[in-house]
Amino acid sequence: MRKIKCILIDPPDETPHSYQNKGASQSTQMHEVYPPLGLLYIAAVLKQNGIDVRLIEARSRGLSHDEVIEEVRKENPHFVGITAITARISSALYLAARIKEINPDINPVRKSSKDSRIFSNGVKVILGGPHVHFEHRTIINEPCVDFCVRGEGEITTLELIKAVLEGGDLREVKGITFKEKEKVIVTPDRPNVADLDTLPFPARELLQNSVYKGSWTEGETFSPMLATRGCPYLCQFCDAPAIWGRVHRRRSVENVLDELDEIYEKFAVRYVRFVDDLLIVNKKWTIELCRGMLRRGLDELSWACDGRVGLMSEEILQELKKANCKVIFYGIEFGNQRILDFCQKGFTIKQVKETIEMTSKIGISSYGYFMMGYPTESVETVEDTINLAIELALDYGMDSAGFSIVTPFPGTGLYEYCKKNNMLNSTDWSQYSYQLGKGIIKLEHITDEELATLYERALYEFQFREKLRQFV
Repeated sequence: MRKIKCILIDPPDETPHSYQNKGASQSTQMHEVYPPLGLLYIAAVLKQNGIDVRLIEARSRGLSHDEVIEEVRKENPHFVGITAITARISSALYLAARIKEINPDINPVRKSSKDSRIFSNGVKVILGGPHVHFEHRTIINEPCVDFCVRGEGEITTLELIKAVLEGGDLREVKGITFKEKEKVIVTPDRPNVADLDTLPFPARELLQNSVYKGSWTEGETFSPMLATRGCPYLCQFCDAPAIWGRVHRRRSVENVLDELDEIYEKFAVRYVRFVDDLLIVNKKWTIELCRGMLRRGLDELSWACDGRVGLMSEEILQELKKANCKVIFYGIEFGNQRILDFCQKGFTIKQVKETIEMTSKIGISSYGYFMMGYPTESVETVEDTINLAIELALDYGMDSAGFSIVTPFPGTGLYEYCKKNNMLNSTDWSQYSYQLGKGIIKLEHITDEELATLYERALYEFQFREKLRQFV
């Protein structure tokens, strides 16, 4: 294969007003930014196959769209890949349109008539990510998008680039959507990667930034890591089963330990955040991983992961503690049993209290995620959630809980429920963000103003919960 250049972009959070849907507003609230792990996986596979890859971390570097465009112009790539969650799809499309306007003079190493034909319209733009996975039929109709990649993108992106360069049949590339003479072509889904050990480690050497620090990382730069894919549970507000599948695929313990070694030694990272939907599904594998970390002398590496109420045990928690797990993030979500059952969370309030108490007893800090504004909620059920958050022994300081307004993302059972029942306040994707604190769902028993007030109340009362307890 000729030496081909590809730029992968994590787009800015904000989108210029001129490109947003009517009535949209810019998101001005910045939150913790994670390195774009999905792009780093794709980059590693492309590099492994001789493709020159660059990464533009627009969010962490605070780059504007103009600055991103200027970097793309200077690099003069053949392909640009842009990732997008729902709230950033407008930003991604705006970038794609601007990139198409550049129309650089593409000069492959071996210029031929076929090369000229392939790149006659300039750089090829590829979009991927969770939102694209579900909305690909709509997105591909944007003139600035050449291809949509669905599902796991590592092998699909590589095969797509090869097919474009070699003049192959794009219909043979599984997991892509494209247009052929104005007709939308959706190729068959690509099966998920069965053996995760076959994937190279993420290309962290491409990261240009060292600002990746969380409120929970004790001041240390952190790296996200993915040891497993898939979740066997069916929480109706979550799109993970639709993207990753319900089969919980796990890398081998030794493969995970090798990556931890690389993170510690090569990149001098001292805090790892496992971003798996549920790292600890398999008890035997989890214990082997923890003991392997001790065996390899990795117990100086601090780390955090997500846990699940009702799945934790003292035995597992003790192993996590020995391996220097500092924080466990629990998706508690609601403090009302009826709402927990309705969203198919699969555990009880009693189990919530037992799990948090057990985690605290072992000496690992707990962080709780909570939501408010689920269909059928009332002021009283939201107050149940606020009261539970205050009552629990969440012990990672003032910031040991995160509150958000329920958001019905495409691909979830919740989104389909809201569409069917005409409960969507907005179809402006830029508003579909946990971080905005705005209600997308039309609630029967709570007004938007009441929900906003309850949200602010939750933030205030949790922050000052210790002082408030003195008056109870």
